[in-house]
Amino acid sequence: MLKYIYCLCLIPLLFCTNRNKTEPELRAHINREIDIAPLTLAHYDGAQIQFSEIRSEYTYLTIVPFDEDCISCYLKFLEWHEKIASLNYGENYTVVFVIQGNSYSEFMTKVLDIEYVDDKFHTIMDPEGKFLEANKDIPRWIIESSVLIDSENKIKMVGAPWINEDMTKLFYEIVSKGKS
Repeated sequence: MLKYIYCLCLIPLLFCTNRNKTEPELRAHINREIDIAPLTLAHYDGAQIQFSEIRSEYTYLTIVPFDEDCISCYLKFLEWHEKIASLNYGENYTVVFVIQGNSYSEFMTKVLDIEYVDDKFHTIMDPEGKFLEANKDIPRWIIESSVLIDSENKIKMVGAPWINEDMTKLFYEIVSKGKS
């Protein structure tokens, strides 16, 4: 029991230490341009559309990349659909999932085996991992945390907007700038 309590006491210290190491790295990449050139064809509302159409329609995008072979990533996909629905993000914002995998229909079949979801965001299949490769100068943990980008493809926020009140407030401050 004492070992268990000792471990629980160490957890906050580990996170604080890790935070001190990652915060400067995170600050260095805010406002850095992300390479979206590898993003070409998206699945949306039962059809395929060019990513350029998405980019021209929305001022702000959150790009959420993950690997099709990652079981927890299916839960992440479902969580994004559930949680983002609770936010009032307006018409100038959307989510783009970039999945390192081959088949959108196989991916969605696996998602639906876990739980039904009305896929209301854009999904891009990236079988060769070109998106991550094009952005290899940005730490992978930053990109995998999800990145909110503006119309110039610059990173404005890292992480899910519902994680805490500060993130939600920051999210609203950013996406409200693009409203008419």
